[in-house]
Amino acid sequence: MAKIITHLRHTRPFCSKPTYDAAPRIYSCKTKSKIPLQLPTAPAQATFYTCGPTVYDSAHIGHASCYVRVDILQRILRHHFRANLVTAMNITDIDDKIIRRATERGRPWQEISRHYEQEFWTDLARLNVRAPDIVLRVTDHIPAIVAFIDKLLSSGYAYRSTDNSVYFETSKYPQYGKLQNIPSEDGPVESKKNAADFALWKASKPGEPFWESPFGPGRPGWHIECSTLATQIFGSKLDFHAGGLDLRFPHHENEEAQSCCYHQVQDWVSYWIHTGQLHLEGQTHKMSKSLKNTINIGQLLAEHSADEFRMLCLLSHYRSVIEYGAETMTIATNVLKKLRSFFEDSRAYVVGIKPATSIDAVLLQTKLAEVNEKVDEFLGNDFNTASVVTSLGDLASIVNRSINQKIESELVTASESGAVQGVRNYIGDKLAMFGLQSFADDSAVTTADEAGKTAEQLIEALVKIRGSVRNKAMESKDRTLFEICDQMRDQLKELNVEVKDHGKLTSWSYVKR
Repeated sequence: MAKIITHLRHTRPFCSKPTYDAAPRIYSCKTKSKIPLQLPTAPAQATFYTCGPTVYDSAHIGHASCYVRVDILQRILRHHFRANLVTAMNITDIDDKIIRRATERGRPWQEISRHYEQEFWTDLARLNVRAPDIVLRVTDHIPAIVAFIDKLLSSGYAYRSTDNSVYFETSKYPQYGKLQNIPSEDGPVESKKNAADFALWKASKPGEPFWESPFGPGRPGWHIECSTLATQIFGSKLDFHAGGLDLRFPHHENEEAQSCCYHQVQDWVSYWIHTGQLHLEGQTHKMSKSLKNTINIGQLLAEHSADEFRMLCLLSHYRSVIEYGAETMTIATNVLKKLRSFFEDSRAYVVGIKPATSIDAVLLQTKLAEVNEKVDEFLGNDFNTASVVTSLGDLASIVNRSINQKIESELVTASESGAVQGVRNYIGDKLAMFGLQSFADDSAVTTADEAGKTAEQLIEALVKIRGSVRNKAMESKDRTLFEICDQMRDQLKELNVEVKDHGKLTSWSYVKR
């Protein structure tokens, strides 16, 4: 929380210079430092794999924060760095938790997994998270997983245990622990040669679903699923692999180990991306179903818009903890309101509704160029979206101060209106790039069909009538007429239409909630 407030209050001056190498950099958990971000030149593809959900229950906002943050990074890679990004995600549709939930409810495990998978995609769509280009369900690719395990066995990196399961032998991979320092655990444990060894294939138990394999009936271990599915799509090398910070160990560590051994490569993934966890305000531990401190995505969207939650994610670094609560959501909401007010006022100025004021067009263009340079700097410094949003807000404030000053001019010149519109376009493009739906269309009013156009014309007529009544009230100082105008404004706001008065003129816009 304190980090967000401090960041919003203390912004570096426009003329400050970059404090790091101008080449884009990204954090590496292997080196514990930022390293150069080298992307394939388009049209060559850049590959991006994200660990998907285990579909045994509804997703909560801790999951949502991960997928929204990853969506923001993918949008930046596509639109700012011009990468030809190809994305993939798995769906873990067989797991101990799914089997347990099916048993509890007396329903087939397939029915449980399909229900929660569909709910997951619906939730992502409501959050404006772009769906992956390629989606793979684990149970659709069992033969490929079996073949992957069989190769690790024949290469000597895996072994069969006494219970007919198959384990990866971590001692055969000297670089085990490259993503995260792991305390050594020597010696055999139950059916494993070493405590750190992990299951590639789990032997079947009575009453549980299973698939046949050369190693006996069973089902895949968790880690082998992602390695196999990503290999099927992208081959022996991945550019990006993303997931929550809690997946770095053991899941991603184990993926990296078995994939390097399978493909005989030094590194399987070029850039591991781990998003910070979400905490409820006042708590120091992550949101978790086991801790019973979850808020599902439906509950979130009943109280806040998708844009408000996305802004909360933008106002913190993707690797840092997010605090969710009334105070942090108020900050995110106020930032959106400030930006929306800028778009409404600047439009009113450009189209001549707002009283004309003298604006230094050269100054605005200079500030725009400076902010553009800073945006490049911030996004190139491990995707620092919080500083970008602050810089865009500061630029909007400069314009707002100029167009709302009390000193009026007889005429707005083309250069002045053009400078304001230029800033408006730039800020809108950047906010839309982040996936903020409120700014996806530059126009203040959008309509889908003829019925929408009719509604727009009706609102326009009502606003004009209200404007005439208000001007009459200003001339006669009639309090009753002012009250009628206020009532009309409040009634329109209930219909998501916001009315703003600018002297004797009035503008309106839809408000997305």
